[in-house]
Amino acid sequence: MNFNLDQALKIANNLIYASAKRNLTDVETAIIQGAWEKQDYGEIAEKNNYTLSYISQDVAPKLWKLLSEVLGERVKKNNFKQALKRYYLAESNSRDNLPLQNNINNFIKQESLIVTDAYINRPPVESLCYQEILQPGALICIKAPWKMGKTSLINKIFDCAKSHNYQTVPLNLLQADDCTIKDLDKFLRWFCCSISRRLKLENHVADFWDEDSSSNDNCTAYFEDYILANIDTTIILGLDNVDKVFKYQEVAADFFGLLRSWYEDAKFLDNWKKLRLIVAHSTEVYIPLNINQSPFNVGLPIELPEFTLEQVHELAMCYGLDQDYILIDKLMTIVGGHPYLLHQAFTNIKNQSIQLEELLQTAATEAGLYRNHLRKIYTHLQQDSKLIAAMKNVVEEQQPVRIDSEEAYKLYSMGLVRWCGNEVEPRCNLYRLYLNDCLTKV
Repeated sequence: MNFNLDQALKIANNLIYASAKRNLTDVETAIIQGAWEKQDYGEIAEKNNYTLSYISQDVAPKLWKLLSEVLGERVKKNNFKQALKRYYLAESNSRDNLPLQNNINNFIKQESLIVTDAYINRPPVESLCYQEILQPGALICIKAPWKMGKTSLINKIFDCAKSHNYQTVPLNLLQADDCTIKDLDKFLRWFCCSISRRLKLENHVADFWDEDSSSNDNCTAYFEDYILANIDTTIILGLDNVDKVFKYQEVAADFFGLLRSWYEDAKFLDNWKKLRLIVAHSTEVYIPLNINQSPFNVGLPIELPEFTLEQVHELAMCYGLDQDYILIDKLMTIVGGHPYLLHQAFTNIKNQSIQLEELLQTAATEAGLYRNHLRKIYTHLQQDSKLIAAMKNVVEEQQPVRIDSEEAYKLYSMGLVRWCGNEVEPRCNLYRLYLNDCLTKV
């Protein structure tokens, strides 16, 4: 029986939807197409204007893992075609298909209990953003620690923009590797290529790059004379994780100065009014930006807070757990109003993969629900001895403490502490308990 690429993509899309409640992304489709044609990751990356590390170390491993979980066998680049074909053949035969289809149906049923797209409004944040994005040349700067919902808010703003027939362009700067970002010219070329691809425009960067002009001028010319000239509708450009650029101060100064200049141009030039920017970051802006060249002190500044008690109850309602007041109270004593930690808890309790008492008893241990999240935090802390010392000071005290301002801002950016005036304390008891145990051994 013939099995072709279109059938493989259709089956892969259905399986991805079963596991993640979404369709295949453009980059996942490109990986499947390239792997089908026996291209290596380098060829796939070059053909589709992605970095090799983004394809080989990020998207591809996650794609094969998702397919493995649904199909119940290990799926890799060199066997995905056979794995999908086996499912295709089984599906074509109703008698042979029953066991596997039951497995898929059970997986879909289990995943349907997970409310991954539940979004809780934090008034007046959303209404302010929706009003601002409708303004010509708008600029919204979103700041919040890790896992506090910045990307989700960008997507909600995108939904608002799409309802007005605007084009939306998401761009996560984590997709750019360090060797690209540290070179301004290479970084801006990547920036222009990426946006062209998202807008389904041909890549004409080489035609607009003049060796006698600055990289910023070339990038501006590319936007003004090509992108904005060829797109009739308003474009919403959402830049996520822009703090990836902060550690390269010269590049950061030029890049953020560029964004600020576009914001200023939109006040007077009609074509630039079509471009509206969303900039999201977690790290405090330590780089010494000229006040007249920074995009962070103009436009609409948004800082995302934790969920209030009322908002936690609203989130619980999405999982059908809103009547369990004891559960909510006990959970908040350990994780507070932290959106990500609450989502994780409600999801697993709803799916009956863990009971509340077990969750609470093991939460701050290596056997608990949050072990991967906590390990990631501790690994990041270990990269900076000053942060280790500062956080140890914070978790050992039962009252808010004053620490060096730079370490305080870094810990806040990581979501580990919250401000109490000029002092800080652990953001939640989960972090206090886990890190106190880890850091007593340091």
